[in-house]
Amino acid sequence: MVPEKLTFSPLSRRQIEADFSGGHITSDAGLLLLREVDNQHQLTQRLATVLDDARNPVLVRHKLQTMVRQRVFGVAAGYEDLNDHETLR
Repeated sequence: MVPEKLTFSPLSRRQIEADFSGGHITSDAGLLLLREVDNQHQLTQRLATVLDDARNPVLVRHKLQTMVRQRVFGVAAGYEDLNDHETLR
């Protein structure tokens, strides 16, 4: 039996639910499921800890984990080029 609604972790102050009754569908919604799996298993966090970050900490604007997560999620969504990430965001 398929649940009528699937509730995801909130994003900022917004509650996110998946409703399987049909209507407009986007392929990017699969990233919500990927985010849940990543949060539970800390995959991108663990990957970032094994990568060498040779950047000067004073000049760092984005954490390595954030950049790894963006890249992994972008590739998973079919946005292989980094210039597509603005659209994905």
